[in-house]
Amino acid sequence: MKCRVCRGEAFVKLPAHNAAFCPEHFDAFFLRQVARAIKKYRMLPPGGRVVVALSGGKDSLVTALVLHRLGYQVEGLFVDLGILEGDFSPASRQACEEFCAAHGVPLRVYSLAAEFGRGIPDIARRYPRICALCGVTKRHVMNEYTLAVGADALATGHTLDDMAAALFANLLRWDLHYLAKGLPVLPAEEGFAKKIKPLALQAENEIRAFAALHEIRPVEAVCPYAAEAKFKRYKRVLNELEEKSPGLKRAFYEGYTQQAHRFKEETARPPLVTCAVCGLPATNSPCTFCRIWRDAT
Repeated sequence: MKCRVCRGEAFVKLPAHNAAFCPEHFDAFFLRQVARAIKKYRMLPPGGRVVVALSGGKDSLVTALVLHRLGYQVEGLFVDLGILEGDFSPASRQACEEFCAAHGVPLRVYSLAAEFGRGIPDIARRYPRICALCGVTKRHVMNEYTLAVGADALATGHTLDDMAAALFANLLRWDLHYLAKGLPVLPAEEGFAKKIKPLALQAENEIRAFAALHEIRPVEAVCPYAAEAKFKRYKRVLNELEEKSPGLKRAFYEGYTQQAHRFKEETARPPLVTCAVCGLPATNSPCTFCRIWRDAT
């Protein structure tokens, strides 16, 4: 297997692109692909400031590294949920700290225990839907922090596999609410930071190869509250189709991005009010985050 560019020994084979690359030319190819997506979807201005939501997993760490190498002002944000079982939160935090130190990326750690004196396990019994609780918590912290520092956008490590699986699931349900907002960019609104997904067109195997090339060491600990998600089943189905028809996932998702304007929510979003505690938009005041973590009533 030879590199498409230099004919040297290939480091990775990418059937979806009908190509193979040596380490040097795969690195250039990957950076070029992400740069094109950023430009195509107008994610960031040249040299813009971006907060990257870091989890310790390879996708978020690769997102931070690529944006850093493309010349953006990158700052990592890690939300420490205080999950000590299985060493999950400590190991995730360590992976982020080591990565940021190695690549010169500033890191802000937001610790629930430091801020509120408790973490997710301390209130888990009151909120049986732990994944939903984590989601509400992290989204609020990430949005609030991005707005506070005046960054151009908040970046997450969602991949092509994530986006295609979500699209597949939402089409099966004809969930217009999510079909209307499944693009790689969600523009800023009053009280909401701009959200971008720079890896939205990069497949899992490409990201894994890039992480290996740059010796990125993601966290290996698994959240003890994680359950089998439906999206994992959808990913398996799409992977089987991709194996038979390389490039299918990208064509599926890119086709959606060209037609997303056709999807509109049939039901209007509930009117938003201003949370009396944090000052951000919410469906109720105090907002869910402030009721849970700031004991607001």
